[in-house]
Amino acid sequence: MSRIRRTLFLLIPALALPGAAARADDLPAGRRPGVVFVAGGVGGVDPLQTSAPVALPLAGVPHEVRVFEWAHGKFHALRDLQDTRYLEEKAAELADQVRAVKADDPSRPVFLMGHSAGAAVVLDAAGRLPPDTLERVIVLSAAVSPEYDLRPALRATRGEVVAFSSPLDVFMLHFGTSTFGTVDRVYSDAAGMQGFRVPDDLDADGRRLYGRLVQSGWKPEMWFERRCWHNSTCMPLFLSRQVAPWLTRPVLDGAP
Repeated sequence: MSRIRRTLFLLIPALALPGAAARADDLPAGRRPGVVFVAGGVGGVDPLQTSAPVALPLAGVPHEVRVFEWAHGKFHALRDLQDTRYLEEKAAELADQVRAVKADDPSRPVFLMGHSAGAAVVLDAAGRLPPDTLERVIVLSAAVSPEYDLRPALRATRGEVVAFSSPLDVFMLHFGTSTFGTVDRVYSDAAGMQGFRVPDDLDADGRRLYGRLVQSGWKPEMWFERRCWHNSTCMPLFLSRQVAPWLTRPVLDGAP
């Protein structure tokens, strides 16, 4: 598919959505648009990297969308998935980029969004940041284990960690992760299929943090915008209808 045809494919669904006219002019006076860092999955060819910079602005997201390239290169999927040290180095790079944005303008909102293995990158990066640095973290079809500890990411986030999952994502997040492992090296179904499990032994602080975990599972009414395949959470219609609202609604002070 040519670049022009691919761009048209991404544009057409988003153009039909309400809110497409929203721009940075809609922000409160004196406030700069924020930054949404986007990390795709393994292999360096994840569709989120192409669709998010197009679909999110058309859906009314006023923030700058920056694609964070973290993979080893094109088509090195297993290496991306299993090279833990490399992934941690890339997460540290992403955290440094967030710090640079905040150093330039501490009031500028920053969001992290990751798909599949990219969810591990943004969660790890968030955990390296001081408390309340981020507005929200959004993970799509996360290729980490359901027991992944979200407390460090939640602590760095003023608002919610929003996780989209689907029990229909069987090929990648059941067969794939049971055979080759999740990014955090657990051989099981992934959180992007089952959802994250809240630990039973949380203290009061942990319960407060996990109170800001929002889990959104697949529903039959999502069929048109999100089917059963792994990359469906990267598609423009899904990003516009399900993800964009989390990038535009304000974070309420005093959230649990």
